[in-house]
Amino acid sequence: MKNDFLPSLLNIIKAFFVGIAYGFYDLIPIKKTPRNEPIELHDSSWKKYYKVPEWRYFIVREITAQIVIVLVLLVIVRTTVGEFRYIPSESMLPTLKIGDKLFVEKISRLFRKEYQRGDIIIFFPPASASEGKESILKDPISLLIRLTGLPFLPQPEAYIKRLIGLPGDKVEIIKGDGIYINDKKLLEPYHEGSPEFIAAYSYGSVTVPANNYLVLGDNRNFSYDSHYWGFLPKDRVIGRAAFLIYRSLDQKPHFFDASML
Repeated sequence: MKNDFLPSLLNIIKAFFVGIAYGFYDLIPIKKTPRNEPIELHDSSWKKYYKVPEWRYFIVREITAQIVIVLVLLVIVRTTVGEFRYIPSESMLPTLKIGDKLFVEKISRLFRKEYQRGDIIIFFPPASASEGKESILKDPISLLIRLTGLPFLPQPEAYIKRLIGLPGDKVEIIKGDGIYINDKKLLEPYHEGSPEFIAAYSYGSVTVPANNYLVLGDNRNFSYDSHYWGFLPKDRVIGRAAFLIYRSLDQKPHFFDASML
C-alpha cells in the first residue's frame, strides 16, 4: 500500500494540472471531441472514484477543469460588468444605511475617461488612509482573492464615498455652509432638510491633482474621507454604485428606557 502512495499522489497532481489546461481549453469557443469516461474496471459504486486510479484521475481532472471555468467567468464578470458590495458604516447617511447592498457597475468606465461629480464610487483606500499600509497586494493569492471576490476568502478593505472634486477642481469646504467648487457653491439635494449632515468643519481651498479625485462621505461629520487622508488616485477606483439591491428590514421596536438617557 505504501508503495502505491507516491505513484497515486503523482497521478493526482498530474490530473490537477491537466484539469487546469482542459478548463482553459473548454473556454475556447470551438467544436471539441467529448472526453470519454474510464472503463468500469472494478467497482460500479461511488467507491470507484477513490479506489480505481483511472477514476481518481478522471474525477480530479474534470472537477479542476470546471473550477477553472467558473473562476475565469467570475473574473470576467467582476472586472468588466460589476460586483456586489454592502455598506459597513454610517459614512454615507442619509443616502445609504448600514447593511444596504449595492450593485457596483464597471461598464461605464470603459466608455468615458472620468466618473462624474456626484457619483458614489467604491475604491481601495490609499496607503495614507490605512496607516501607511498598502491594501492592494500583488502576490498571486491576493490577486486571486481580489479578482474573484469569493466570500470565503478574506477580502481587502474597500471604502465608499461620493466623488466631489475632479482633476483640476479647486475645492473649499466652509463650516456650516457647504462645498464650493471653483468658487461656485455645490448644491447637494441629498442634504436638503438635513443640516446635520453639512460639514461642521472648514477645509481647503485645495486643487485636485491630475489623475486624482477628492471624495467625501455624505455624512460629512462622521466620514473618514479626503479631508482626512488626501486625494484618491484614479487607479484605486473599483466601480460606481449603480443601484440598491435591498435595504435591511430587520429593525424591531423597543421600549423606552430612561436609564439610557
